[in-house]
This record gives sequence, C-alpha cells and structure tokens, in this order.
Amino acid sequence: MTSSLGLKRNALVVEKRIDNHTQSYPPLDYSFHNAQKLEDAVAEPRVSTGGSKLVMEGDRYHSYGINLNHNALSGPMDTFPEFLQKTLMNPFALSSLDLSFNEFTDIPTIITRLSSLKYFYFHKNMLSDPAEVQKLASLRELKYLTLHGNPVEMNVPYLRSYVLSLLPDLRSLNCTPVTKGDRQISDVWSVMNKNLLPKTSNKNLKK
Repeated sequence: MTSSLGLKRNALVVEKRIDNHTQSYPPLDYSFHNAQKLEDAVAEPRVSTGGSKLVMEGDRYHSYGINLNHNALSGPMDTFPEFLQKTLMNPFALSSLDLSFNEFTDIPTIITRLSSLKYFYFHKNMLSDPAEVQKLASLRELKYLTLHGNPVEMNVPYLRSYVLSLLPDLRSLNCTPVTKGDRQISDVWSVMNKNLLPKTSNKNLKK
C-alpha cells in the first residue's frame, strides 16, 4: 500500500517536471518599450543576454511566459487574447505574465481568463482598491503574486492577510514565501474582518 508520504513525494516530482517543462522555453520579452497600448509594445520579442534562444514553429513561439513590464500600459487589454492566439503555440498554457512597472489602476478583467496562470507580477502599478484582488480568486493555478509598490500597499495595512484570505493557495506574495504563520494570521484576520471580504469568501468561512 502506497504511503501518504510516498504520494506526496510523487506529486512534488510531477509538479517539478511540469515547472521544468514550462521553464524550458524562455518568456517573450516586450519590456521597456514605453508603450501605452499593447499593440505598441508587442514588436519583435527579446531574449535576455545569455538566455535560451526563442523557439518558433511557423510564425508562433513555444513559450509559456509574456513580459510586458516597464511600459506605460493601462486599461482593459481587450486584445490580449487575440495576441496570445496569434503569438503562442499553446496560448491556453500561459503560466507567467509580468505587467509590473506600468500604469494600471485596476487588474485587467481579461486576466481571469488565463486559467493556467501560475506567476502574475503586478508590482509598481497604480492599483489602489484592494477589492481588485478578488478578480484573481478564479485563477486556481496562481501560486506567485506581486503587488508591492502599488498605492494599495500604503492604503491597506492588512493587505497581506487580505490577499491570503482571497487566495489561500499562494506560495509567495510580494517575493516573500507564504509561511504557516502567515496562513494562521490570515485565518484569524478573516474571521475578525468578514465584512471586508466578498460574500463568497464569507460563505467559505462558515463551512
């Protein structure tokens, strides 16, 4: 009979293989274009010096990551799905998206359609409403999130507990690993601040 420890180890091995496969192709880098619109940012993608070469099949790339950091992007990014379809061999497998150092005042709703997203970098934007984080609750694969450097960080002193209440499966928040203590504090905070959480989260707390 397979022990629970053995099953856990097997699961970690499988997950590591998935992560290694995802990282075997470099992300498409569209950073530092000072672009205000997505269409202005997505010229020829770059690869960092010394990085792996981009792999193409036809006119599309094998990649699981998109870097759009250090631009001047804002707004809903409605054309992003079409861009992914045109650019990636497997657009539905996008696992990493970097929108840091832009001018977003909210999290684009289109992000909620990226069901395989595991890494989402959103630091150094103009986000001020903590309720925007609720949009990410539907992303079941999301494990790594950054929000630091947004106005919301200064406006909401309980931000870490709030985010972990909405996204309990995160492994890292703002480049800091989520610890057992973080989860315990978040659980206590959630019970004491039900009025600050969306109704769906309140229902989960009662179960």
